[in-house]
Amino acid sequence: MKERAIKIGRPSPLIGLVCEPEKIDSEQPAVLIFNSGVMHHIGSCRLSVKLARSFAESGVLSIRFDFSGIGDSNTRRGDRSFSETAPIEAKEIMDYLQAKRGIKQFILYGLCSGADAAYETALVDERIVAYSQIDPYCYRTARFYYHNYKARIFKMKCWISFSKRMVNKVVRFNSYFDNLQDRQGDEYLESASYIRQFPPKEEIQKGLKTLIDRGVFMNIIFTGSEDDYGYPNQYRESFKHVDFDSYLDLHYFDKATHIITHPDHQLMVVKAITDWLVLVVDQIKSRR
Repeated sequence: MKERAIKIGRPSPLIGLVCEPEKIDSEQPAVLIFNSGVMHHIGSCRLSVKLARSFAESGVLSIRFDFSGIGDSNTRRGDRSFSETAPIEAKEIMDYLQAKRGIKQFILYGLCSGADAAYETALVDERIVAYSQIDPYCYRTARFYYHNYKARIFKMKCWISFSKRMVNKVVRFNSYFDNLQDRQGDEYLESASYIRQFPPKEEIQKGLKTLIDRGVFMNIIFTGSEDDYGYPNQYRESFKHVDFDSYLDLHYFDKATHIITHPDHQLMVVKAITDWLVLVVDQIKSRR
């Protein structure tokens, strides 16, 4: 296994690390490992590093890189949003690997915002044959509410806690409004924040249908930290009109945190993704 730093693109290059197996097979897909949030290319709790090295040990080349403005990659000019620039920058990486290594197909991996970027990129680039996501877009079902609230509804302490939260929200809102009134004369009033917003379910469902029709394989992992996910098969049930068939490999690690902090959970996640990757690479090869 070899690791080497690369610079791709102009005028502000993207910085990444290629992780190569002992033998490179240009006839099989390579993996692009995306940033999660503002975490640079090592990944949360070094998860991206562990995944890249596990892939290399299984004979698959990968590149973990920083999108512009994150980690080692400089910010680029322009006012486009992340959802617009991520597919463009991923294309730069794929173009590079295709030109330099002769690789024509790709698999994407991402956690949280990286998962969103993987989905958005797959929609616009047909070189992508599979992707792996941790805590991607998900939507609540009737069964979710049953699982989530059945154990709480008859517990008095849950109702007390709920009442306290509602009171606190009202108090905080009134306090914020009073403060805003006092500051109306301020020349500058800015509140910087990052809020991950899910698109309408119908929009994602339509996109998933497109990808399945194209034969894109999906490895989806949810953690116990995802508030909108509550039981193992919720992803399939929330998209009932999508016939995933054998293209979807779905996991629910309910004890794991969103950024996979515990070493045991990291081992589980790395194994689940690597095992899936090896099977998918073989299936893609057999298509030829």
